[in-house]
Amino acid sequence: MDGLALHDRAATLRAGERLAGLVRGGDAIALIGELGAGKTTLVTGLVAGLGGGAASSPTFALVNEYPGGRLVVWHVDLYRIERAAELPELGLDDVIGDPRGICVVEWADRFAVLPPDHLRLELAHAGPGRTLTATGTGPRGRELADELLGSP
Repeated sequence: MDGLALHDRAATLRAGERLAGLVRGGDAIALIGELGAGKTTLVTGLVAGLGGGAASSPTFALVNEYPGGRLVVWHVDLYRIERAAELPELGLDDVIGDPRGICVVEWADRFAVLPPDHLRLELAHAGPGRTLTATGTGPRGRELADELLGSP
């Protein structure tokens, strides 16, 4: 599992912007990392790179939708979900795989909500910065991981 060093917030935003150039409709992305690891910052760069507006943490809304860019971004946060029985209320079946956009799920390691083929991004604290590791769980996920971690 290869990774990127993200030395500061600007580097995390750039990684999100880079990802924006790689994704296509129907893609699903899992974001894993402890509080403050940069998950929402990465999504902010992704949304900006797609030409959308500003992103914010969906911790209390649970699902934020960012239209207006090349693709819609459905930004989901599972942090406050306590039981799998609560998941249907989020409407994930309506957005995961939708060709009009991409679904990005923070705390995706809490519940198995993504399809078998997705991109798994893990952010971790590393000194004053962060590291980003990317793993594809299927052919499309591996393609995205390879392209994201490749040279710019």
